[in-house]
Amino acid sequence: MRTTAALLMLLLAACETTQGSSSGRSSLSYGRNAQEAYEVALLEFRNDDCLEAEPMFRRIRREYPYSRFAALAELRVADCKFKQSQWAEAITAYRQFVRFRPSHDQISYARFRVAQAHFEQIPSEWFLSPPTHERDQGPTNDALRQLRRFILDFPEDDRVEEAQDMVRRCLKLLAEHELYAARFYLRRDAYPAVILRLQTLLSSYQGSGVEPEALMLLGETYLETGDRPQARQAFEEIVERFPESDQAGDARDQLASL
Repeated sequence: MRTTAALLMLLLAACETTQGSSSGRSSLSYGRNAQEAYEVALLEFRNDDCLEAEPMFRRIRREYPYSRFAALAELRVADCKFKQSQWAEAITAYRQFVRFRPSHDQISYARFRVAQAHFEQIPSEWFLSPPTHERDQGPTNDALRQLRRFILDFPEDDRVEEAQDMVRRCLKLLAEHELYAARFYLRRDAYPAVILRLQTLLSSYQGSGVEPEALMLLGETYLETGDRPQARQAFEEIVERFPESDQAGDARDQLASL
């Protein structure tokens, strides 16, 4: 809002009028003015008006570089980029905060936001485009890497549970992509490629929830190649590890026929 911006201008100008005062009084006014300016900008931010809030935060950082509100203003600038879905800019801003404020108590928050911004770039489902698991998984891999690093570095953080949920969603998507690729090769009778894709899925994306389906396809592929011992091993793993899965019954039938 313009009135809020005008108020911030007055608050910032008030700092200049204290420069001729004694050092103690000037220091007190400096901190108080920084806080008041930050609170005005924060009000705009909480009203989802980053168009007004972001330049306010930038000026606070510039005018009060030695105040604790300078660091908070930097973080809110990054948050504004995040709110506006400017993911690359948000990631850069959060990383700069982490780099230049390594001892700040909001480092874990900034690191989580970096991971979250990567996660938000994963393509979403849209009826006119191929399913997400059929598309490039670069953003998914980036998100998974950042989320795992966050969980490892900040295991006690309150956001770990949310990060773990995002990790599971990434794993499922990456596993479904490998399953999609395996079926692509299966249609072309490229059995070694099918087996390689499924083995990658099972070793790299544990916890994805796709394991029973992958093991079933792996066992069936081994049967096509005549490798009955490996097929048996795949079916047995379904029965032992995933007895309640949709594939368990078929796996028992296959074992009975081997």
